[in-house]
Amino acid sequence: MKQGFSDKVKEMICEAQNGYCAEEGCLEPIHSVHHKLHDIAYNRKRFPLFIHSPFNGVGLCYNGHKNNSHLFRITEKEAQMYENYLENLKEKK
Repeated sequence: MKQGFSDKVKEMICEAQNGYCAEEGCLEPIHSVHHKLHDIAYNRKRFPLFIHSPFNGVGLCYNGHKNNSHLFRITEKEAQMYENYLENLKEKK
């Protein structure tokens, strides 16, 4: 079951991007937050800390999400680096 980003994470991403689409040169407001690594069962199991974290999200306008979201994809290797980082942070608490 997909759960998506929490409202807090969406707010963090929007704030980090000053409310504007992440596409280069786009000045449209953020319409939705897109997962850089797909939100599927396999990825949720393999990257439980990363998958719904701000590191896996990018704010895009409607057209950016519809037409160019693939430009923001990341590899499993990159996702693993973020997962390791988040795991280390968790252990330090």
